[in-house]
Amino acid sequence: MALSTTLPDRVRSLVRRRPSAVWRRLLASALALLAAVTAFWPDVGHPAVVAARDLPPGVPLSGSDLRLVSFETPVSGSFSGVSALVGRTLTDAARAGVPLTDLDLASAGSDSASVAVEVADQGLADVVRVGGRVDVVASTGEVLAENAAVRERRGRVVVLTLPRPDANRVAAMSLDHALAVTLR
Repeated sequence: MALSTTLPDRVRSLVRRRPSAVWRRLLASALALLAAVTAFWPDVGHPAVVAARDLPPGVPLSGSDLRLVSFETPVSGSFSGVSALVGRTLTDAARAGVPLTDLDLASAGSDSASVAVEVADQGLADVVRVGGRVDVVASTGEVLAENAAVRERRGRVVVLTLPRPDANRVAAMSLDHALAVTLR
């Protein structure tokens, strides 16, 4: 019986043979080692920008004020890159290590303002949530502002961010009357 010298014939003859016990044990050990390594492999997590130190409100953020950290679960409204926050300002103070979200930042444009509004109905004020959107309605039925962002809520008072002309009108109306809001 002559041995074939072509590569395909050699591969076929190796495939037909049953692997030895040493090779099977070696393959099983390699697979077990691979499983152990992947079981303890660190999860890369979900990146989020946090405050590098305690930060005051109203000061423009710089790269040294921020750092990127990985969390096990995603943080809603967070940013995955420091560059997206450089130059923006905080609406409230931020603690070191706490993720910064879109609700922590002042709007990018200077054409908006925040105004505190006393909601006429306590039941409705309890339903309004921070981060939600509302329309502001006067007692006459006139819509004073549409799609206002809810920044904060304390009892019947909600702080809304909206375009500056609407904010001025809402502020003027809220001096005399409690206003109603409709949820979006």
